[in-house]
Amino acid sequence: MCIDMMCPSLCLLVCAGSLLCQSSEGRTSCDVTSEFASVKRLLQVKNYEDAAASLGRLKECGNLSPLQLFEIGWLYGRARHFNEALSVFQSVPDGVPDRPSHQYAVALSEFELTNYKGAIKVLKTLETEEGDLSPESANLLAVSYSKLALYEQAQSILLQEIQRHREDQSAYLNLVTLYADQDRYAEAAVVASDAVQAFPESAEVRVVRGAANTLIGQLDEAYDDFSNAIRLAPDWADPRFFLALTRYKQGKFTDAIHSLESANRRGIVDSDLHYLLAECLLKLNAANTQAALRELHKAIELNSNSASARALRGKLLFEAGSTKEAVADLERAHQRDPGSRTAAYNLARAYQKLGRKEDSQLLFQQLRSGKIDAVGELSQRRLNEALIQKEAQP
Repeated sequence: MCIDMMCPSLCLLVCAGSLLCQSSEGRTSCDVTSEFASVKRLLQVKNYEDAAASLGRLKECGNLSPLQLFEIGWLYGRARHFNEALSVFQSVPDGVPDRPSHQYAVALSEFELTNYKGAIKVLKTLETEEGDLSPESANLLAVSYSKLALYEQAQSILLQEIQRHREDQSAYLNLVTLYADQDRYAEAAVVASDAVQAFPESAEVRVVRGAANTLIGQLDEAYDDFSNAIRLAPDWADPRFFLALTRYKQGKFTDAIHSLESANRRGIVDSDLHYLLAECLLKLNAANTQAALRELHKAIELNSNSASARALRGKLLFEAGSTKEAVADLERAHQRDPGSRTAAYNLARAYQKLGRKEDSQLLFQQLRSGKIDAVGELSQRRLNEALIQKEAQP
């Protein structure tokens, strides 16, 4: 789900007349402006623990204004310390910086603590008292309902939000996610099309519509969307991967290879680009094992936990007679993704070759039905990730 985590009313005040704040109790003297700047630098590099420790010291500064305390709570949230954030928000008057922003911050903290009912309660109370919710609060309320599988309530809120604020891109994306969560991909594609009409220069909505179209088999339309997304965001890996994926699904392996090699020449870093290139090379010519292995080595170097790359490398190593090396890859792939039929099937074969009959039979029994489709497994995961937006980090 897509939630706007930046509260527009937030600002940082410095102590009147001086950068140094001295507690009337003589507890702590500090440069508040410098301390806040230091915390924000730590957050930029995702050093959450040090940021939280700095915030703990910052709280001890004397003469902090209620607005500065609220800012500390917000930064605790950005540092993924939501209990501390909630505690700070609850210690500040609910009119700081204003009631809607304050209650949104409280509800967001409850949401991140997986207390979805608590978030709903806060936001529904705010709606009763204030009238229409801000776009941020409306989206958070809808996402909270969806987390409880209350899809009708979530859908109603998002449809109303789109009617009220057609510039609210998050509402479109959250509605796409809501439908994708229920495997309603055709409806997701319709909403994504509305989003493209509203935001024609957004690479994100192009990728979302392309993903939805891919899942309903509209591959040419998906290809156009991914091409436009690359035009709008040439260094973003996702549209590059999906563009090649559509050509792979159409059996146009040479075109897919050209797209992937173009991404690599541009310096785009994504493990799955190298994995898919390896698959395409093998589809084009099964004898391309050495070239495929080079791409798989790169993929695993970028992401040592890539189940797809390890499963394919393990398969190639097994077929080349390097069974023990193959087992190492295949066991790692199976551990990382127990649902991968590709990894399980090839691991069963390798166990059988090593004489581990019981281990082999156990895996084969789990694979009695269904087909093995390595690229299909990865593409389904990445397409769903494109549709089912992750909660943004604050």
